[in-house]
Amino acid sequence: MLAPFLDRLTDEELDAIPYGVVRLDKSGQVLSCNRAEADNAGLTGRPLGRHFFTEVYPSANVPEFHDRVMDGVQHGRLDATFSFTFSCDLMPRRVLVRAYYAGRTDSVWLFFAKPDGSPFDLSPAPTPSIRPTPSHGIDLRTSRVA
Repeated sequence: MLAPFLDRLTDEELDAIPYGVVRLDKSGQVLSCNRAEADNAGLTGRPLGRHFFTEVYPSANVPEFHDRVMDGVQHGRLDATFSFTFSCDLMPRRVLVRAYYAGRTDSVWLFFAKPDGSPFDLSPAPTPSIRPTPSHGIDLRTSRVA
């Protein structure tokens, strides 16, 4: 059983998971959201206390996502994996979703991965190297002007 293990994870432990992880209460309010999901979804901060289907991801408020999750909550069982495309401002975000109902806490865990099921890249974006500008000979890596 996955839920008892998940329910005991701290925010720091959730952040170490390279998949997007969101935990919802039975009404759809966000209880937890790890860094991988916030970063990959382009969220500013963690959307704790906000409604997942209306405030955070309104494009998920469709039968193939919303109804599947809420039916699982209503029936007390949910362990489903499906592909979904979130409508985002800049471009669609296609993911593989695993939705799991935790009966002990009456909550839903959502896991998000790349469409092939692989985890998100948690490494920081590479810092562009600064190079001298040939036109005026300034090298920003040193304190002197060439």
